[in-house]
Amino acid sequence: MSLMAVRFRWGLATTAALALVAILTLAPQWRSLEGMGARRAVVLARPPAEILVGVSWPFSIRRDGMAEGLRLAQDEINQGGLAGGIPVRLVLRDDQGVWAEARRIALDFADTPAMSAVIGYDDIRLALRAAPIFEKSRLLYLLPAVGNPDPGEASSRYAIRTAPSLSSFARALAVAAGRPGESLRFALIWDEDGPGKELATQFLIAQSGMGGNRVFQWPYLTGRADFRASAYRLREIEADLIVIAGPSPDLVDFLRKADGAGLIAPILVIAEPSDALWAQMGTAAWRRAIFPQIYDVAAMTSENRAFVDKFRARFGKDPDAAAAQGYDTLRLLAEAVRTTGSAEPLDLIFALRQSPAWAGAVGEYRFDRQGEVRDRIVRLVPGEVSVTSSRLAPAPASP
Repeated sequence: MSLMAVRFRWGLATTAALALVAILTLAPQWRSLEGMGARRAVVLARPPAEILVGVSWPFSIRRDGMAEGLRLAQDEINQGGLAGGIPVRLVLRDDQGVWAEARRIALDFADTPAMSAVIGYDDIRLALRAAPIFEKSRLLYLLPAVGNPDPGEASSRYAIRTAPSLSSFARALAVAAGRPGESLRFALIWDEDGPGKELATQFLIAQSGMGGNRVFQWPYLTGRADFRASAYRLREIEADLIVIAGPSPDLVDFLRKADGAGLIAPILVIAEPSDALWAQMGTAAWRRAIFPQIYDVAAMTSENRAFVDKFRARFGKDPDAAAAQGYDTLRLLAEAVRTTGSAEPLDLIFALRQSPAWAGAVGEYRFDRQGEVRDRIVRLVPGEVSVTSSRLAPAPASP
């Protein structure tokens, strides 16, 4: 055989091997999502040996308590037989807040026929893009992050929102910021190319309906705003409240510029308070800020006190909102499994949407027909009494 023939055959073999690798790697993307759903229905129709739950979250970026809250709930469920004696197994994946990775994870979960549910996402944009994958593959997806997609934004037959959707959250903010019997004069600043735009729109609609008066507005592009102009412009405007929505670096930049400009109006920062924000803002800017609070670590309900005690004993620190939301979400899923004895997503969804009120660490959970949590109250708290400072509070007394 000639050297040319050997090289030709070697080239064909190499090409075939590479093609096989590509096919195996991309198979979930080429396979029909509907076909994945049909396989799931067959597999999960059998009596379940376990409940398999996928989690897609930016663990390495957020570094919050989501994983800890989920692990704590998983151990309680399995040790106490809280899912009717059926064990829960978690598959935690780090989507890094990037769509390419989140999509790959979503397709892997969709192509796992024994998986009953997915918990995620921290970013509404990822949640919106992943939703069709789960809908078509008949996979229950639970949304524990505040500001998740509204029911009307995507098909939500398989969705359960254990935290307020974006519009619901914005309306709750407007109610919390309202001044009974008075017209609130408010200024709005938001990232035009991010979720802040919809938050600002819904806040404006709700506040206007309550008699509020918008006295200033300024949309900006993420990472490209010169907040000095808006800060000094606001010095000339009589506003009872300044509201800003955007990514953390922009929030920090605005608060610094507002502090330098000597603004005296309170600033509602639509973000979860954290140690990272505290370190970047500085004490003066932090104290001028007001934060929305869905979860109160110091709440004296029996459910929260038990959760906080167990969390502190295991991890040596206070839980944050992500830990509480993750904990409650998995416990809720276990309760649906207990009442139905099923691992099939539609059975679990029906049980969650039709179940009576369930009390968790964050508060009471009741769902409407679209899977949105109802009657979730948002509190506004000053920076100095926010979640970050409360981490230094003494543990609540045992019952």
